[in-house]
Amino acid sequence: MQTAGNTENKAIVKPKHAGGRPTKYNQAIISNTQQYLETYLDLGHKIPTLAGLAVTLGIDKETVTRWGQDTKNKAQFSKLVQRIKTAQEQQLIDNGLDGTFNASITKLCLSKHGYHDNPQANQASSGITVNVNRGGVVLESGGQTLAITTDKPGATLDHE
Repeated sequence: MQTAGNTENKAIVKPKHAGGRPTKYNQAIISNTQQYLETYLDLGHKIPTLAGLAVTLGIDKETVTRWGQDTKNKAQFSKLVQRIKTAQEQQLIDNGLDGTFNASITKLCLSKHGYHDNPQANQASSGITVNVNRGGVVLESGGQTLAITTDKPGATLDHE
């Protein structure tokens, strides 16, 4: 017989649930991602995309993006996402150069890979300063100056 003094009150502690729906991430996701990278053309995709991968995997594109950024817990998936982006970039360059892809769409897509044709951005990165006024144009870069000036309309241009 137990007395009140000998009774131990033990509470059963359940582990806390992380909350939300359990993740769909598993080894099959990695295998299917690898397969997508190898067969995207067979699926009718012109280039591999994260949207195409999401459709193929049956998950949201935002989930693909989030998993692709998780280099700690989802390193294999993250590396495959980087390979998809690299393959996409190469396809855009190749098909853009030979005219297979529409130039405007190719340009738009390549801007997501860091390509641009903004002359001002190019000048800033190369350290070239261009000053234009009625008297002519002065280019300065790395301590060198090129001045193209006109004193009169129709006069020849000189450079220094």
